[in-house]
Amino acid sequence: MKAEKVMEREIETTPIEPLSPMSHMLSSPNFFIVITFGFKTRCNRSAFVDGINNTLINAPRFSSKMEINYKKKGEPVWIPVKLRVDDHIIVPDLEYSNIQNPDQFVEDYTSNIANIPMDMSKPLWEFHLLNMKTSKAESLAIVKIHHSIGDGMSLMSLLLACSRKISDPDALVSNTTATKKPADSMAWWLFVGFWFMIRVTFTTIVEFSKLMLTVCFLEDTKNPLMGNPSDGFQSWKVVHRIISFEDVKLIKDTMNMKVNDVLLGMTQAGLSRYLSSKYDGSTAEKKKILEKLRVRGAVAINLRPATKIEDLADMMAKGSKCRWGNFIGTVIFPLWVKSEKDPLEYIRRAKATMDRKKISLEAFFFYGIIKFTLKFFGGKVKY
Repeated sequence: MKAEKVMEREIETTPIEPLSPMSHMLSSPNFFIVITFGFKTRCNRSAFVDGINNTLINAPRFSSKMEINYKKKGEPVWIPVKLRVDDHIIVPDLEYSNIQNPDQFVEDYTSNIANIPMDMSKPLWEFHLLNMKTSKAESLAIVKIHHSIGDGMSLMSLLLACSRKISDPDALVSNTTATKKPADSMAWWLFVGFWFMIRVTFTTIVEFSKLMLTVCFLEDTKNPLMGNPSDGFQSWKVVHRIISFEDVKLIKDTMNMKVNDVLLGMTQAGLSRYLSSKYDGSTAEKKKILEKLRVRGAVAINLRPATKIEDLADMMAKGSKCRWGNFIGTVIFPLWVKSEKDPLEYIRRAKATMDRKKISLEAFFFYGIIKFTLKFFGGKVKY
């Protein structure tokens, strides 16, 4: 009984919070994020429980459940609930000695988690601890978090706020560096600002027109990546691939771009190779087929100014207020699915496309459309 009292957290007088438009749109039980963490030591369940009790639980959405039809008025809200952290820490009873291929087992276990809808009757997160040695780690933690709790930027910032430096266990990890602004004349900055406004206006008109054409008329070319709607819901298969972040940073620095540009380029290269392998014919014939394909993806864009890690740390330590949740827009990203001899061309194309998307206000317009639609037509329209 005493142990249960330690692990159980009861939220006192936390007010009911309405769902943001993006959280409302992502309120389906099938919208969640699965993250795998690898550790150099074995997982300690009690240490996880104590750590979560002292950090994540003070973030309101980790100790609240979602209610879509609050008091039968159709109002989606977060309702604070009594929370027993131990119920959200899952340690499966496994015979680890009988597992011949741990890496394959992790893929299958993660796939199984990804195919189970979220239990919406309780706070929307859970930790799965596997004390099993793989080729890359001594143990693993697989985290399943509903997307309505927060977007990728919020969750990554929260992870950093929960971390401390090895050299100073009381000091927060910092991922920002101070930059000096060049001291140019006022006339130069006025010219640059005026030219930037012209570029933003023109690019926004072009990109928003493409968005509306995509929504209303232009469909992707039929290809092996597309599912058949008549087949209904199909299960997910999760495949782990580990890449060297040092290699990614080397390309980023050499080509003067962002990490996300490199990852998008890798995605385009991988999809191009996959689709090429799915078509019959010679190399020249496959190249012609890929040239005719129109394939688009959706890329989430963070619309919130960077949240300070110190603010998140204060929120978890003292219960202070902090901007949190889903404040993201979406842009339609035309994938460069071609047969290129130079693999770096996929990265150059990704950067060029994302540079246009970043200048435009397409993501803000997309967010505004979602907000307007949910406000005047209700949550049923998302289905």
